Amino acid sequence: MKAARATQAERRAATQRKILDAATELLIRSGYAGATMPRVVARAGVSVGGVFRHFPTREALMVAVGEDVAQRMLASYRGWFEDAREDGGDPITRALKLLRRATRARLNQAWLELVHACRTDAALKKALAPVGRRYADAIDELAAAVLPELSEALGDRFPLLVRTVVALFDGEQMQRMLFAEPALEEERVELLVALVGALGVVDVKEPRRT
Repeated sequence: MKAARATQAERRAATQRKILDAATELLIRSGYAGATMPRVVARAGVSVGGVFRHFPTREALMVAVGEDVAQRMLASYRGWFEDAREDGGDPITRALKLLRRATRARLNQAWLELVHACRTDAALKKALAPVGRRYADAIDELAAAVLPELSEALGDRFPLLVRTVVALFDGEQMQRMLFAEPALEEERVELLVALVGALGVVDVKEPRRT
Protein backbone atom coordinates (compact mmCIF):
# COMPACT_ATOMS: atom_id res chain seq x y z
CA MET A 1 0.00 0.00 0.00
CA LYS A 2 1.45 3.32 -1.05
CA ALA A 3 1.97 6.00 1.56
CA ALA A 4 -0.17 9.08 1.13
CA ARG A 5 1.59 11.88 -0.70
CA ALA A 6 2.33 14.98 1.32
CA THR A 7 0.04 17.90 0.64
CA GLN A 8 1.36 21.21 -0.61
CA ALA A 9 0.86 22.70 2.86
CA GLU A 10 2.80 19.82 4.43
CA ARG A 11 5.65 20.20 1.94
CA ARG A 12 5.72 23.93 2.57
CA ALA A 13 5.83 23.41 6.34
CA ALA A 14 8.60 20.82 5.99
CA THR A 15 10.70 23.18 3.89
CA GLN A 16 10.19 26.02 6.33
CA ARG A 17 11.21 23.71 9.17
CA LYS A 18 14.45 22.83 7.38
CA ILE A 19 15.25 26.51 6.84
CA LEU A 20 14.42 27.55 10.39
CA ASP A 21 16.45 24.68 11.84
CA ALA A 22 19.42 25.52 9.62
CA ALA A 23 19.36 29.21 10.56
CA THR A 24 18.95 28.39 14.25
CA GLU A 25 21.89 25.99 14.23
CA LEU A 26 24.07 28.55 12.47
CA LEU A 27 23.17 31.20 15.04
CA ILE A 28 24.21 28.82 17.80
CA ARG A 29 27.40 27.63 16.12
CA SER A 30 28.60 30.74 14.31
CA GLY A 31 26.69 33.68 15.78
CA TYR A 32 24.61 36.22 13.90
CA ALA A 33 27.47 37.21 11.62
CA GLY A 34 27.90 33.60 10.56
CA ALA A 35 24.23 32.93 9.89
CA THR A 36 24.29 34.28 6.35
CA MET A 37 21.72 33.40 3.72
CA PRO A 38 24.21 31.43 1.56
CA ARG A 39 25.17 29.34 4.58
CA VAL A 40 21.51 28.81 5.51
CA VAL A 41 20.82 27.67 1.93
CA ALA A 42 23.70 25.20 2.06
CA ARG A 43 22.85 23.81 5.47
CA ALA A 44 19.11 23.49 4.80
CA GLY A 45 19.65 21.74 1.48
CA VAL A 46 17.09 24.01 -0.14
CA SER A 47 17.59 26.02 -3.30
CA VAL A 48 18.25 29.76 -3.09
CA GLY A 49 14.88 30.40 -4.68
CA GLY A 50 13.23 28.02 -2.24
CA VAL A 51 14.60 29.91 0.75
CA PHE A 52 13.63 33.32 -0.59
CA ARG A 53 10.12 32.14 -1.48
CA HIS A 54 9.52 31.49 2.20
CA PHE A 55 11.68 34.26 3.65
CA PRO A 56 12.23 37.16 1.22
CA THR A 57 14.98 38.78 3.33
CA ARG A 58 17.51 37.70 5.92
CA GLU A 59 15.73 39.97 8.39
CA ALA A 60 12.43 38.18 7.78
CA LEU A 61 14.13 34.83 8.34
CA MET A 62 15.76 35.94 11.58
CA VAL A 63 12.50 37.28 12.94
CA ALA A 64 10.83 33.96 12.08
CA VAL A 65 13.66 32.15 13.88
CA GLY A 66 13.06 34.35 16.92
CA GLU A 67 9.36 33.52 16.95
CA ASP A 68 10.07 29.82 16.52
CA VAL A 69 12.71 29.69 19.24
CA ALA A 70 10.44 31.54 21.65
CA GLN A 71 7.61 29.05 21.15
CA ARG A 72 9.92 26.07 21.49
CA MET A 73 11.48 27.45 24.68
CA LEU A 74 8.07 28.05 26.24
CA ALA A 75 6.96 24.52 25.38
CA SER A 76 10.18 23.06 26.80
CA TYR A 77 9.84 24.94 30.09
CA ARG A 78 6.22 23.88 30.49
CA GLY A 79 7.19 20.25 29.94
CA TRP A 80 10.14 20.44 32.32
CA PHE A 81 8.00 21.92 35.08
CA GLU A 82 5.33 19.25 34.73
CA ASP A 83 7.93 16.48 34.73
CA ALA A 84 9.73 17.89 37.77
CA ARG A 85 6.48 18.31 39.70
CA GLU A 86 6.47 14.55 40.28
CA ASP A 87 9.57 14.95 42.45
CA GLY A 88 7.74 17.26 44.88
CA GLY A 89 9.55 19.99 46.76
CA ASP A 90 9.18 23.74 46.78
CA PRO A 91 7.62 24.92 43.50
CA ILE A 92 9.36 28.30 43.66
CA THR A 93 12.80 26.74 43.92
CA ARG A 94 11.86 24.35 41.13
CA ALA A 95 10.63 27.18 38.92
CA LEU A 96 13.81 29.17 39.46
CA LYS A 97 16.12 26.26 38.73
CA LEU A 98 14.21 25.40 35.58
CA LEU A 99 14.32 29.01 34.44
CA ARG A 100 18.08 28.93 34.85
CA ARG A 101 18.12 25.68 32.87
CA ALA A 102 16.17 27.45 30.13
CA THR A 103 18.57 30.38 29.92
CA ARG A 104 21.48 27.93 29.66
CA ALA A 105 19.76 25.75 27.08
CA ARG A 106 21.50 25.42 23.74
CA LEU A 107 18.40 26.63 21.92
CA ASN A 108 18.29 29.83 23.98
CA GLN A 109 21.69 30.80 22.60
CA ALA A 110 20.03 31.44 19.24
CA TRP A 111 17.65 33.92 20.88
CA LEU A 112 20.49 35.64 22.72
CA GLU A 113 22.47 35.95 19.47
CA LEU A 114 19.51 37.70 17.83
CA VAL A 115 19.08 40.07 20.76
CA HIS A 116 22.77 40.93 20.77
CA ALA A 117 22.68 41.63 17.04
CA CYS A 118 19.97 44.24 17.62
CA ARG A 119 22.56 46.49 19.30
CA THR A 120 24.09 47.34 15.94
CA ASP A 121 21.32 46.39 13.49
CA ALA A 122 18.52 48.94 13.75
CA ALA A 123 16.29 47.22 11.18
CA LEU A 124 16.51 43.89 12.97
CA LYS A 125 15.79 45.59 16.28
CA LYS A 126 12.66 47.24 14.92
CA ALA A 127 11.41 43.97 13.47
CA LEU A 128 12.34 41.75 16.41
CA ALA A 129 11.16 44.03 19.23
CA PRO A 130 7.46 43.06 18.90
CA VAL A 131 8.47 39.39 19.01
CA GLY A 132 10.47 40.07 22.16
CA ARG A 133 7.54 41.83 23.82
CA ARG A 134 5.18 38.97 23.01
CA TYR A 135 7.77 36.50 24.30
CA ALA A 136 8.09 38.41 27.58
CA ASP A 137 4.30 38.52 27.96
CA ALA A 138 4.09 34.78 27.28
CA ILE A 139 6.76 34.10 29.91
CA ASP A 140 4.70 36.11 32.42
CA GLU A 141 1.61 34.07 31.55
CA LEU A 142 3.45 30.77 31.82
CA ALA A 143 4.98 31.77 35.16
CA ALA A 144 1.52 32.65 36.48
CA ALA A 145 0.23 29.27 35.28
CA VAL A 146 2.93 27.26 37.06
CA LEU A 147 2.96 29.45 40.19
CA PRO A 148 -0.67 30.60 40.54
CA GLU A 149 -0.55 31.21 44.29
CA LEU A 150 2.57 33.33 44.01
CA SER A 151 1.05 35.26 41.12
CA GLU A 152 -2.10 35.96 43.12
CA ALA A 153 -0.16 36.93 46.22
CA LEU A 154 2.08 39.41 44.40
CA GLY A 155 -0.57 40.77 42.05
CA ASP A 156 0.81 43.53 39.83
CA ARG A 157 4.31 42.92 41.17
CA PHE A 158 4.44 39.38 39.80
CA PRO A 159 5.46 40.30 36.20
CA LEU A 160 8.13 42.58 37.67
CA LEU A 161 9.53 39.66 39.64
CA VAL A 162 9.42 37.33 36.63
CA ARG A 163 11.15 39.75 34.27
CA THR A 164 13.76 40.65 36.87
CA VAL A 165 14.67 37.00 37.39
CA VAL A 166 14.78 36.34 33.64
CA ALA A 167 17.11 39.32 33.18
CA LEU A 168 19.28 38.09 36.06
CA PHE A 169 19.66 34.57 34.67
CA ASP A 170 20.27 35.83 31.13
CA GLY A 171 23.02 38.04 32.55
CA GLU A 172 24.41 35.13 34.52
CA GLN A 173 24.58 33.09 31.33
CA MET A 174 26.48 35.90 29.61
CA GLN A 175 29.02 35.95 32.44
CA ARG A 176 29.40 32.17 32.23
CA MET A 177 30.68 32.60 28.68
CA LEU A 178 33.79 34.06 30.35
CA PHE A 179 33.86 32.27 33.70
CA ALA A 180 31.53 30.34 36.00
CA GLU A 181 31.02 30.64 39.75
CA PRO A 182 29.18 27.44 40.72
CA ALA A 183 29.05 28.07 44.48
CA LEU A 184 27.81 31.63 44.06
CA GLU A 185 25.31 30.52 41.43
CA GLU A 186 23.81 27.99 43.84
CA GLU A 187 23.56 30.60 46.57
CA ARG A 188 21.89 32.94 44.09
CA VAL A 189 18.85 30.67 43.86
CA GLU A 190 18.65 30.52 47.66
CA LEU A 191 18.83 34.32 47.78
CA LEU A 192 16.03 34.64 45.24
CA VAL A 193 13.81 32.28 47.24
CA ALA A 194 14.49 34.38 50.34
CA LEU A 195 13.66 37.56 48.44
CA VAL A 196 10.31 36.12 47.42
CA GLY A 197 9.66 35.48 51.11
CA ALA A 198 10.64 39.07 51.88
CA LEU A 199 8.00 40.24 49.42
CA GLY A 200 5.41 38.73 51.73
CA VAL A 201 5.02 35.27 50.27
CA VAL A 202 6.53 32.98 52.85
CA ASP A 203 4.59 29.77 52.30
CA VAL A 204 3.66 29.12 48.68
CA LYS A 205 2.47 25.54 48.37
CA GLU A 206 2.29 23.24 45.40
CA PRO A 207 -0.78 24.29 43.37
CA ARG A 208 -3.63 21.78 43.34
CA ARG A 209 -4.07 19.89 40.07
CA THR A 210 -7.34 20.25 38.25
